[in-house]
Amino acid sequence: MIRLPQAIVAVMTCTLVAGLAGGVVGLILGTFAPTLIYWIQNFSKGQAPFDPVDFGLGLGVVSGLFFGAAVGSFLLALIALRDAWLARGGMIPGKVYHHSEETPVF
Repeated sequence: MIRLPQAIVAVMTCTLVAGLAGGVVGLILGTFAPTLIYWIQNFSKGQAPFDPVDFGLGLGVVSGLFFGAAVGSFLLALIALRDAWLARGGMIPGKVYHHSEETPVF
């Protein structure tokens, strides 16, 4: 059974890890494939009022943060539904994997 502080930490961790990963990918794309960044913003190479590395980093971080928050919330919802399903079946979600010496309880 997951508690509220554990849920908050799980969603925050997913959000921060995905934001960091998105920033790294955006930085790499802005550095090694700046034409992709120009294409995303629909600017020609000479008219861009921004640095593609900075833009890629910013876009990657923001996209990663949103993606991480969505994935963390989705996983949390799945865990909550699993716990509710087990509780409805008469099993205590935190004790599902508890084994006794005589017979295992699943």
